[in-house]
Amino acid sequence: MKKPTVTLISGLPGSGKTSLLNHLLRNRGEKNMGVIQNSLNDSDHEDSREVVEHEQIAEQPGESFVELTDGCICCSLREDLLADVWQLAQQSLHDSILIEAAGVAEPASVAEVFLYVDENGDSLADVATLDTLVTVVNAETFLNDYNSTDELSELGIGLDEDDNRDLVRLMVDQIEFANVVVLNKSDLVSPEDKGLIMNLLRHLNPEAKVVLAIHGEVPIADVVDTGRFPDTSGGGSSEESQTDLDADSSNSGISSFYFRANRPFHPQRLWDFWMDHELAPSILRSRGNLWLATRNAMSGFWSQAGQVMAAEPAGKWWAETDRSEWPQDDPDFTAELESVWHEHWGDRRQELLIISQIDPAEIEAAINECLLTDAEMQGGPEVWSSLEDPFSPWETCLHDHEHDHDCSRDHDHG
Repeated sequence: MKKPTVTLISGLPGSGKTSLLNHLLRNRGEKNMGVIQNSLNDSDHEDSREVVEHEQIAEQPGESFVELTDGCICCSLREDLLADVWQLAQQSLHDSILIEAAGVAEPASVAEVFLYVDENGDSLADVATLDTLVTVVNAETFLNDYNSTDELSELGIGLDEDDNRDLVRLMVDQIEFANVVVLNKSDLVSPEDKGLIMNLLRHLNPEAKVVLAIHGEVPIADVVDTGRFPDTSGGGSSEESQTDLDADSSNSGISSFYFRANRPFHPQRLWDFWMDHELAPSILRSRGNLWLATRNAMSGFWSQAGQVMAAEPAGKWWAETDRSEWPQDDPDFTAELESVWHEHWGDRRQELLIISQIDPAEIEAAINECLLTDAEMQGGPEVWSSLEDPFSPWETCLHDHEHDHDCSRDHDHG
């Protein structure tokens, strides 16, 4: 059976996803492409003022174009997506399947559909190959969106009226989980802004290919049959990549570094830094492992983009877990844990990627001031628990060592 490759196209409403999709269909050459388009509501594609050009899809027996509406393929329509990809793949007619996700979709959740194995041991990966995750970015609105504090529900583009996800965090999630980032409408911004956006995109996801586009027009080889998945960064970035980017920081005005420490943050001082410190607005993105002195048993996940920040529960530290419950016979887990293990504090640590527009040394010095002092360290966890802590409580609804965005969050605007 012919096994088609799959390209997933994500991006905020109005970014130009449909323009890209139509361009690929017009320039597919001899490739036979099936299309699945997901729209949450009418506004999802009205912004682009385009619809899929059905006449560009090769006429074949069965469905070559599938439209999924009134829901999102990253959540309520995941089963529908699975069934439709399976059906298109079983036809053995398509070289590639193009999936245009709804504007508010999280590509990481869609990718999980292809990794899911049912009770019979069957998986979409048996019949189709997830090949490339593409995120389309609107150059014209990018800088405003990056500085936005709006929630999706406030903008009328959320999954429902209770969708309190932040616009900027969704946009950054889409970028960081991409294999290819298409900077569309690049002709509508100044050369200076275009350069700034390009450099920020490269720092947000050093392993992704960044492609400039006008009206969604890119070389088809850049987004179809690239073989880039599963080499997606997943929001991660190698230190080698960061080193390469830092070498270019003098030209871009943007630099990246990892802040690491084996002592906890004083919650009040950390809060005050993000709320009031003069350097905080220069930090464009920060994320990673968080250790708060008042929550010594629980690891945190810190995520900040633009003016929006969140501190979320990420499960117990492994140091708080009996070794009998650790993964057994997993050399990768053991090696990773050993690489960060502290003889006294175990795997507790700060490990934050920070992307900024000023000298990293200045930021590092300022954040160091938020850590417990030597005198405070001597008090130990029992004393630490009484320190001032303005962060919202962390619910314990998640399983240990799982990061669940549905659990309670600190959600603040700087």
